[in-house]
Amino acid sequence: MINPSPARGLKTRTENKHKRREFILACAGDIIAKHGLDALTIARLAKQSNVTIPTVHNLLGRRADILDTLVREAMSDVMRAATDFDPSDAISALEDFIDGLIGLIATNETYYRAAFIAGERINFFEHESADGIVANSRNHARAICAHAIKQGKLLGEIDEKQISLRLFSSQRLARLDWMHGYIDLNTYRKQVLTGMFITLCADASADFKAELLRRLETLS
Repeated sequence: MINPSPARGLKTRTENKHKRREFILACAGDIIAKHGLDALTIARLAKQSNVTIPTVHNLLGRRADILDTLVREAMSDVMRAATDFDPSDAISALEDFIDGLIGLIATNETYYRAAFIAGERINFFEHESADGIVANSRNHARAICAHAIKQGKLLGEIDEKQISLRLFSSQRLARLDWMHGYIDLNTYRKQVLTGMFITLCADASADFKAELLRRLETLS
């Protein structure tokens, strides 16, 4: 019999450790999404994950560490999914943005709902940082507005910073409704795009406004 090499054994142990860590993190998300953030304790998490409390500590740390890890890993996924669009076509860019985001969330709605809930609690979505997730989202919205102004779709009578802020707010308000279970993902999409298209109408040229109104009609 040929004994497995030490390197292969180490690789297997590392992979198993990673899988166990991901399972525990998923269980943490399940607890938060179904029972609320305060329901997450190390003891409850260990029991649901079928591991010991020391194992939870060894793989993910304290409760605060678990929340931080859950939020940062999930939001890294969110930023990749929600920024994969071409800002040069305003309507397509906004549709691609929300479709990319919802497509990701739909892969594990419980996990991502928990991450957003935890993110709100640990102030991950603070507005002051120049390079945080909020600032990045606003910058992407501003890029869409800048292209639309250059193309004559937006008139530039309203400061693009203000428009981009309202575009971001449309998404955030709808996300909060979904996060708390008030709406499903289909309604989330409709609510986001309705708010964004109405925002663009405020500064749109006649032709672009007509196009936006047609899109609003299809949403309703």
